[in-house]
Amino acid sequence: MHLGSWLIGFLCAAALGLWWTRRIIRSLRRLTQAAQAYARGELTQAVPPVPVREVNALARSLGAMAEALRSRIGELTVQRNQATAILESMAEGVVALDPQGRIVLMNPAAAVLLGTARDRAMGRHAEEVMRHPDMQELVRAALQQHRRSMKDILLFQPKERILRLHGVPCQAGGPLLRRQRPPADVLVAGGLEGPSAVLVIQDVTESHWYEQLRKEFVANVSHELKSPLTAIRSLTETLLTGGALEDQSKNRQFVGMIDEEAARLSRLIEDLLALSQIESKAMPLKLALVELRPLAESVVASLKPSITSRGIAVALEFPDGFAVRADPDRLQQILFNLADNAIKYNTTGGRVTLSAASTGPWATVTVADTGIGIPDQDVPRLFERFYRVDKARSRELGGTGLGLSIVKHIVEAHGGTVSVESRVNQGSRFSFTIPLAS
Repeated sequence: MHLGSWLIGFLCAAALGLWWTRRIIRSLRRLTQAAQAYARGELTQAVPPVPVREVNALARSLGAMAEALRSRIGELTVQRNQATAILESMAEGVVALDPQGRIVLMNPAAAVLLGTARDRAMGRHAEEVMRHPDMQELVRAALQQHRRSMKDILLFQPKERILRLHGVPCQAGGPLLRRQRPPADVLVAGGLEGPSAVLVIQDVTESHWYEQLRKEFVANVSHELKSPLTAIRSLTETLLTGGALEDQSKNRQFVGMIDEEAARLSRLIEDLLALSQIESKAMPLKLALVELRPLAESVVASLKPSITSRGIAVALEFPDGFAVRADPDRLQQILFNLADNAIKYNTTGGRVTLSAASTGPWATVTVADTGIGIPDQDVPRLFERFYRVDKARSRELGGTGLGLSIVKHIVEAHGGTVSVESRVNQGSRFSFTIPLAS
C-alpha cells in the first residue's frame, strides 16, 4: 500500500516536472527566436510573455534591449542621413580612402571636379581615379606619411581649371574620430577602422583668375599714372632748371604740354572712378525713358571739333520716337565712348554711322565706322581694362584704355550685352543691347 502510494506520487511529480520543463523549454525557444530576429535586425518583433518568473525577467530585459537598439539605430540613421545630406550638397568635393587607398566615399561634387562617375570610382584605388602625379603624391602623403598637405593643381581636361586639394590623415581612434564618428556607411565600406584619409577638393579657378586680374590692374594703373606724372615732372624740371621759363618762344609750349599731360591724368582718374562706381554699384542706375536721336545728336555735337578736324561724315539712323529704358547719363557715356573711338581710329574723310533697331523687347544700338579696323587676335580682349590694340597711337590720341571696359560694364548693368565685328582696313562695328521703352 505504501509502495503504491509512493509510486503514484513519484509518477505525478515526474509528470509535473516534465510539464514544467517543457513549458520552460518552449519559453526559452521563443526567447531564442526573438534573439535571433534581433540579431538579423528585426527589432520590431515583440518578446512574448513567459509564465516563469525568472525567465520572464530575461524576456523583459531582452525586450528593453530591443527597444534601446531601435532608439539608438534611429538616432544613428538620422545622423547618417544628416551627414549624407551635408556631403551631397557641399560645393567642395570630399573623398574618403581606406588604409589601402581605395575610395570608400565620394560626394557628387568630387565626382564632377575629378571628371569621373561615382559608381565607377567606388572601391577603386585613388591613383586609378586621380591620374595627376601631384594628386597621387598628396594621397601618399596622407596615407603613408600621415601628414596634412595642400596643393593647387592645374588641370587641362575636360577644361582648364585649378583645383585645390587638402589631404588629411584620419586614423581610427585619433582625435578627429573621437570627436565625431564618420557616417555608418563609411565605417562599413572602410572596415572597422573607418577611413584612413580624407581629401577635400575645391575649384579655385575663379579665385586665381580674380587675383591675376587684380595684380594686372594694379600694375596697369601704376604704369598709366606714372607716364603722365613723369612727363609733367620732366617738363617742369626743364622749365625751372633749363632756362626755358624765361624763353618766351618755349615757355608757352612747355606749359601747353604740361596741360595736356595733366588733362590726360585727369581723364584717367575720372575713368577709374567711373569704372569703380559701376562695378561696385555705388551709383545705382536712374532708369528713365530716353529717346535715342536727341541723345546721339548731343554726343555728336560734343565731338564736333574732332569730327571737323578729321573730315569725318557722321550719319544718325534712328527711327522717329525710338526710345529705350535706361540711365540717360550712362547711356550718353556709352555712345560718347563708342563714337569717340570711331572718330579717333577712322581714316581721314571716313564715315561714322550711329543706328538702332528693335529685336523683341530689346533695342540694338550700333556704332559703325570705316576706320583702320581691329586684328582678329585682339578682338576677344578689347573690353579688358587698359587693353590697347595700338598702344602708341592710343596714348597719342589721349586714350586711357578704359573706355570700352566702361561701356561693357554699363551695358551689363542694364542687363544687355555688347559685341564687336571688325576687319582690318575696312572698319569696325560695335553693337550693344538695351531694354526698349515699354
